[in-house]
Amino acid sequence: MPKYGQMKIGFVCCLAIVVLLIGCTSEEQFYQELSTARIEAYKQWKSQEELAERSQSHITGELFLDDSLKLAFLNNKTLQRLVQEKEIARGEVVKSHSAILPSVDLNADYTRLDEVGSIGPIQFGDVDNYSVNLTVTQPVFAGGAIPARLNTAKLAKLMSDQTVRAAVQQLIFETASGYYNVLLNQRLYEISVDAVRSSQANLDAVQQKKAAGVASDFDVLRAQVDLSNFRAEEIRNRNAISVSKVRLLRIMGVSQSSDVVLSDELGYVPYSVSLDKAVQTAYQNRPDLYQGQIGIKSQEEALKIAQSRYWPTVSGFYMNEWAKPDPKNSTLIEWGRAWRYGVVATLPVFDGLDREGGIIQERARLRQAQIALVETEETVLSELTAAILSIEDAAEFVDSQRLNLQRAEEGLRLAEVGFREGINTQVEVLDARAALTRASSLYYQAIHAHTISTLTLRYVMGTLSTSEVVLSNVPKDP
Repeated sequence: MPKYGQMKIGFVCCLAIVVLLIGCTSEEQFYQELSTARIEAYKQWKSQEELAERSQSHITGELFLDDSLKLAFLNNKTLQRLVQEKEIARGEVVKSHSAILPSVDLNADYTRLDEVGSIGPIQFGDVDNYSVNLTVTQPVFAGGAIPARLNTAKLAKLMSDQTVRAAVQQLIFETASGYYNVLLNQRLYEISVDAVRSSQANLDAVQQKKAAGVASDFDVLRAQVDLSNFRAEEIRNRNAISVSKVRLLRIMGVSQSSDVVLSDELGYVPYSVSLDKAVQTAYQNRPDLYQGQIGIKSQEEALKIAQSRYWPTVSGFYMNEWAKPDPKNSTLIEWGRAWRYGVVATLPVFDGLDREGGIIQERARLRQAQIALVETEETVLSELTAAILSIEDAAEFVDSQRLNLQRAEEGLRLAEVGFREGINTQVEVLDARAALTRASSLYYQAIHAHTISTLTLRYVMGTLSTSEVVLSNVPKDP
């Protein structure tokens, strides 16, 4: 091997060894790099969080359900993102018009030749060649693909409208549900506060009786345990208020440091609708059913486009050329003009079964869309049935707990009177108070369940609107 070749191979080997040594990284170095990357990621998150917090609205004071819905519409990022689907669909409509409008192309060209041919003094062409071409092409026929593309764009716009409408109803449902959850937790907290206050008063009374010698250590211990249990429930309900309020503020898109007081109340409003009426309403209003129907129509248009490939495409054209040398006479070394027009028809004879395969695919997708719509209709029916049953069960639950609450209130009153008169024991008073607290909690949980069930039925019927949600809670339960 020549000496030069040996030196070349040695240099390459040395270079490879250096590269390998440079590329070797220990596990400690890898871990250090990963740890540094996570620290930087946290710093970026922190700065973004602070920026987002400053950009969010900070609200204080009373907050009604109507205000919550308005703020959610104004600030919710998911809705803002989906609204842009309408602009995307509008762009598709604009683009679809290119299928029927003429296309205009303008081309300019300069070519330098090394030499040109000639016969004696006659020179054919020039070493410097210039040309400017204007071409206008007008689609005439494409086997039905042109109207199909226009229809597809229009259907895409309708689909975006239903997507936004579904997002609006979803946002209304989530906001109202979040608001009602906070109201329930506030009511449960108030009940637990009353229970703590009453248990504290009972403990004071028992301690006074013990000092007078008419109560035992067991009575005092039982009253203390009862008070501790109610205080634990108070803390749990207070935490539940904070958690549910954080979720509501997030849905509304406002600052988590907002200090608001929910001003509406949980109200029981009887509501009933037959399954037949609910199904009819849902079939006429559910966005996902409209989306399924639009999906079928869109796929029918896609099938037409695939089938159009078996037809010729016909276009008219007009071409105007300015060139030097003259395009009509290459011996004339000056600017000249030439034009032509005509009709072009193109029919692919064999494309390797690509057309037939495309048609098979589009037919299968059409069948998929049809099956998906039937499946959605079945889902709607099951959701409506479940929602109606939930409303009926919740209404029955409210009626039973209203009566049970009245009994618990009367039972506590009788137990306290009997305890003062020495007829009932302190344990009986504690049991009666615990029964009243539980009955009060169950009563408002029943009202909350009925409210959410009513909200859910309106949602699955596709009729949920801001005014309907607000007005549905106007009657207040005493």
